[in-house]
Amino acid sequence: MWRARGSMMERMEDTGSGSRRAPDGAVVGPASGARCLHRVARERDAGPEWWRSAPLDEGVRLRAMAAADRRAGLRERALRNAGPDEKIVDVVGGHWTDLPGDVPDDGDERATLDALRAGATLVWGAALPADPVAGRAGMRCTLTSVPSGGYVPVLVVNHKVVDPRRRRASSPAVVTRLLDWAPAPDPGLRLRRHPADLDRLAHAWRLLEVTGFAAAAPIGAVLGLGSGRSVVHDLEPALSAADRAHAARLAVARGEVGTAPSRIGECRTCPWWGGWDAHGTAVTGCRDRLIREDDVSLVVGGGQVASLREAGVRTVADLAAAEPTRPAGWNGEPFGDAVLRARAHRDGAVLVPKVARPDVPRADVEVDVDLESHLDDGAYLWGTLLTVRGGPPPDTEGYRAFATWAGLPDVDEGRAFAAFWRWLTDIEERAGSRGQSFRAYCFSRSAENAWMLSSATRFGPGGTVATVEGVPSVGEVRGFVSSHRWVDVHEAVTSQFVSTSGSGLKVVAPVAGFRWRDPEAGGEASLGWYRDAQAASGEEQERGRARILAYNEDDVRATLAVRDWITG
Repeated sequence: MWRARGSMMERMEDTGSGSRRAPDGAVVGPASGARCLHRVARERDAGPEWWRSAPLDEGVRLRAMAAADRRAGLRERALRNAGPDEKIVDVVGGHWTDLPGDVPDDGDERATLDALRAGATLVWGAALPADPVAGRAGMRCTLTSVPSGGYVPVLVVNHKVVDPRRRRASSPAVVTRLLDWAPAPDPGLRLRRHPADLDRLAHAWRLLEVTGFAAAAPIGAVLGLGSGRSVVHDLEPALSAADRAHAARLAVARGEVGTAPSRIGECRTCPWWGGWDAHGTAVTGCRDRLIREDDVSLVVGGGQVASLREAGVRTVADLAAAEPTRPAGWNGEPFGDAVLRARAHRDGAVLVPKVARPDVPRADVEVDVDLESHLDDGAYLWGTLLTVRGGPPPDTEGYRAFATWAGLPDVDEGRAFAAFWRWLTDIEERAGSRGQSFRAYCFSRSAENAWMLSSATRFGPGGTVATVEGVPSVGEVRGFVSSHRWVDVHEAVTSQFVSTSGSGLKVVAPVAGFRWRDPEAGGEASLGWYRDAQAASGEEQERGRARILAYNEDDVRATLAVRDWITG
C-alpha cells in the first residue's frame, strides 16, 4: 500500500500518544467557507455537547435522514455487485446521518485504519480520525482505492451533482464507477457545482493525508442524484481556499478572534437565531440582539453588509436616511430598493410598491399550479386551481390534484405528471376554441420548471427511466415554460414591490389577506407530513395525505389571492 510520510500513526509515536492537540484542544469540522463565524463562537461557548439539546430544523433533519437512506441503499448495491477480488469493508453498517451527534468513535477509527492497512478496495462509512494538531475534527465518508495507489474520499449525497450537457462550450463532467476507478469525461453530462461538497472533500482529504493512505494527487468524488457513477473532483484548486476557511473557523474556536452576529441565509436554520441556550437558561438570540441594535443586516443581503458598514451605514435608521447614491463596493440590488426597504422596516410595513401601478398579466381562463416534491426523489403531486374570469367555463372550476402515493422514485410519478399535462393542455385548447385567453400561474417558477423538465426527460419520449404515455417531450415543456402563457407571480412581486420579510408566498399572501387553514403550513413541514404518511397505513395514512392535499390547495388559492391583490 502506498504510504505517505508524516502519517497519523507517526505523529502519535512522536508525542507518545494519540491525544496531541492544538493549544486549547479546539477542533472544527468540515463546513462551507461561507459558514457563520459567530455560530462557531456560540458552539464553542456552549461546549462540545451543545447538539444534545439544540432545536433541530426539520428540513435539515429530513434531508440528513434521506441522505442516510440513500447511502444505505447504495451500500447494499455495492455489496451485492462486488466481484470476488474486491474487498469491501463496512465500518458502520451503512447508515449514518451527518447530524451533529453522529460522530465517529475510537472503534470505528481503528476499524477504518485496519481496513486501509489490509488493502480494502472500498471502505464504506469510513471514520477518519481527527487531526488535533491541525485542529480538524474527524468525519465520516467513503474511501475507495485507486490503481495508482492509496485512497480518495467519496461523498454520497442526496442532491444532483450533474446536469445534461447541452452546450458544447461547457466542459463535460469526469465520472467513474467506485469499484472500477477509471475517471473519464462523459460528453453527455456537465458538472453541477456544490461548494459545500468541495469543502467536505477538502477536509476529508487533509485528514486522509495524515493517516498516510492518501493517493498521490488530491482528488475526491461525489456520488449523487442524476448519474449512476461518481463525479470526480480535482481538489488542488480548492485546497487553498478551504484551508483559509478552516483557519478562520479554527481561530474563532480557539477564542483568538471576536465575532458579532449578522443576518445571513444560514440564520433560518440556526438554533442560536432564537433564544435557545445549551444550558437551558434564557439568553438573547442573535435575532433579538440585531433588532435591539437596529443592525442594517436585518434589511440587506449578507453580501452587501460589509460595503454599507465601510460607508458608515451600520443601522437600519442610517440606511433609511441615506441618499439614493450607491456606495462604493455595492454590487447587489438597486441601492434605492435597499433604502426603500429600510424605510418600510422603520415604518412597520411588510410589503411596499416601488412602482406607481403594480400589475400582473391576467386572462379569461386562469390555472394556478403548485407542485409537491420530496427532496430530490421526485414530484408526487401537481395541484391546480381553475378560475374563469370571462365567458363560459371550459370545465368545472376549483381545485384538482394529480398525485402518486407510490414510494419515490417510481414510474407512477410519470403517470401523475401525464394526467396533469393532458388536463392543462385540454383546458387551454377548450379556452382557445371559445375565443378565451388562457394563462397558467405559479409562485416562483424555478421548482415547477425544473420538475416539468425532469419529468419530460425521465418519462417523455425516449425517457431515461421509462416512456410513459401522455408525458410531453422536453421541447414541448420548454416551449410552454418560455411562453407568455406561463406566468411567475413571484417575479411580479419582486419586480414591483420591496419586502422587509422576504418575498416567499407565506410572507406575501397574508398581506393580500389570505390565511392557510393549517397553522403549521410550510414547505419544510410538508416534507415531514409526506414521510409520515408514507410510513403510516389505514386511516392515519389517509389523514396524512388529506393534510398534504389541503396544504397544496391553499398554496394555489394563495397564489390567486396575491394576483387579485396586485391587480386590485
